[in-house]
Amino acid sequence: MNVTGIIFSNLHDAELPMLTGKRTMGAVPFGGRYRLIDFPLSAMVNAGITDIRVIAHHNYQSLMEHIGAGKDWDLARRVGGIRIVPPYSAAYASPSECYDTRMQSLISIKGLIDRIDAPDVLLADCDAVGTPDLCALIEAHRKSGAGITVGAANALEGKVAPTLHIWCAKTEFLRELLREAQEKHFTSFTGDIVNRQSAKGRVNTFCFQNRFFPVNSFVEYYALHMLLVNDDGVRCELLENPKAPLFTATKNAPPVKYGCNAYIKSSLIADGCVIDGEVRGSVLFGGVQVSEGCVVENAIVMEGCVLTGGSAISCGVLDKNACLLRGARSLPIFVEEGRKIG
Repeated sequence: MNVTGIIFSNLHDAELPMLTGKRTMGAVPFGGRYRLIDFPLSAMVNAGITDIRVIAHHNYQSLMEHIGAGKDWDLARRVGGIRIVPPYSAAYASPSECYDTRMQSLISIKGLIDRIDAPDVLLADCDAVGTPDLCALIEAHRKSGAGITVGAANALEGKVAPTLHIWCAKTEFLRELLREAQEKHFTSFTGDIVNRQSAKGRVNTFCFQNRFFPVNSFVEYYALHMLLVNDDGVRCELLENPKAPLFTATKNAPPVKYGCNAYIKSSLIADGCVIDGEVRGSVLFGGVQVSEGCVVENAIVMEGCVLTGGSAISCGVLDKNACLLRGARSLPIFVEEGRKIG
């Protein structure tokens, strides 16, 4: 499909501060083997979009390692493909000119947008989990003749459809808007562009038929993982949907190794884990070790974590490479990356 995709990876970092201290929002781990960026990225690939730019401002090493050359999304191409684009700012720029909002980030890559050949641009954030049909959005946008089409989630009966951070815009129309934004010092993409153009009748709204799950707080992030392990329908819809496959970077790891005394119930466990203890209602990422006598209950345990010496975690999150040693049990809800307790 002749559309260029743009994904914003950093805009919602403040909503998950505990998980974005060393990574972008787009690189936050999800569902045992995925990252949040996999959802908009896979949706674009499923819609036939093969020219994608990911805007990142800071902490994007993990994002770069995850995306690589894009081969896992069939985007390792000579023409098009995927690239991470840090927003441009001059060496003499003041702090107020640095990228902080969607508007600033778009203006900072205005030169790139001026070189886009595709007639339309699709913009998306990484703050919601879902499997949107972007082909339907693009088709509705082109039929409407509008300058911008705003994606919206299904509304409950009698309520207004909540808008998502997904837009499809005519490329030339977007260029004109960014020129105007620079001249008039606009600061908000939604308030100064979308709402103004809506008042002029240049904005269309498209309602997706599938569900979306926002990730606007640590509580929502945790609750969504608990939903994955307890609701087969949600898990199949998000992670195992044959009509909208979810792509991610693959890692060569051995199958899960279960010890003789291992006990597993209602959990998602990724390859490379070694389980000798108890795991109940939890999500374990790759390479996690749960020794005999250890308990993981209603928890999210990220890549490379180790539980040993009779340690336990309940209703919490262990970030990458965290270790619980020597019977550690009384824990905060979140243990940061690389920390050892016990």
